[in-house]
Order: sequence, then structure tokens, then C-alpha cells
Amino acid sequence: RHAAPPEAYDFMQEAGDCSGELVCLDCEATSLDLRSAQLVSLAAVRIRGNRVLTSSALRVEVAGPGRSDGVSALEATQALLRHIGPRPIVGYWLDFDLELLEPHLDHLLGCPLPNATVEVSALYHERMRRQARAPHRPLDLRFETIRRELDLPPMEQPTPLAHAVLTALMYLKLAAPQDARG
Repeated sequence: RHAAPPEAYDFMQEAGDCSGELVCLDCEATSLDLRSAQLVSLAAVRIRGNRVLTSSALRVEVAGPGRSDGVSALEATQALLRHIGPRPIVGYWLDFDLELLEPHLDHLLGCPLPNATVEVSALYHERMRRQARAPHRPLDLRFETIRRELDLPPMEQPTPLAHAVLTALMYLKLAAPQDARG
């Protein structure tokens, strides 16, 4: 149905068993305005069980104005697709990252990324609403607030890889079953 060549879907054919794995994604952009934002770098780290697999993390710098080191945004997206495979994608403000990648995904796949997605701020929101004494009070869903509330360490350097790893740790804390104390 799509115009993309069959090899565009090779990323979904993962060698070996990756069931139960997820991939946490973070992109750095030139702007938060998707109309003008360009991809600067991306990072992805796999989650297996209750472990974040930092030793096999993906980090890609994208060449652009003022940045001679790196690959094209299309090459970065290809590397990301190979790293993700069929795994669900976890992220914070994940819609932004996926929309930033959309033109490159469309070129490579001819369609949006078919993987399931998990937004950690939505998991946090759900948990806090279940625990709240005043469930209709607005929640602070900022990354730093969630990090502090989950008692996770601060980022030493705000890089996409550090952000992806910290988001993966947030996911693990939020996805873990809670005991009777909540």
C-alpha cells in the first residue's frame, strides 16, 4: 500500500528475541517550534526487564549549520530505526521527538513509525492521580519535577543520552508494581 521499498521495513525484523524490551528515545533540536526545528542529535537506550542497557546505547550527532561533525538527519534516523526494531518506544514529551523525526521516517518508511509508544509523563500523571487526596488539582509534569518526585539523581550533563537514561529510570520506577502503601 505504501510507496516505500520493502527494505524500509527491515528495521522491524530483529535478529534474536527482543520481546519484553523497550527503547527510550530522546532527541535534541535547534528549537521547540516544530515548524523550524532541526534535529541536532539523538540517543536511544534499551530497557530489558528492570535494567537500562547503557552499554549498547545509541548516540548520533547530526551535521548542520555550525556543526560539521555528524551524519545527515536521514542517516541518524536510519541508525535509530535499526536500534529500535519492533520494540515499543518510551520517552518524555515523546510526541515532539516523533514529530521532529517524521519527515525522515516518512522518507524511509512511507508512513509514521508503527511502534507502540509510552509517555512517562502520562504514567506519572496516572500514578499521582491514584495517590492524590485532591485528584482535580493540576499536576506539575515538568521533567525535573518528575525526576525529583521519583527520587532519581540529577543529570550531570544535559545530553540526549543522559536524558534518555534518566527517562528510562523514570519508566522503570513508574511501571513497577506499587505496594499496598501506594
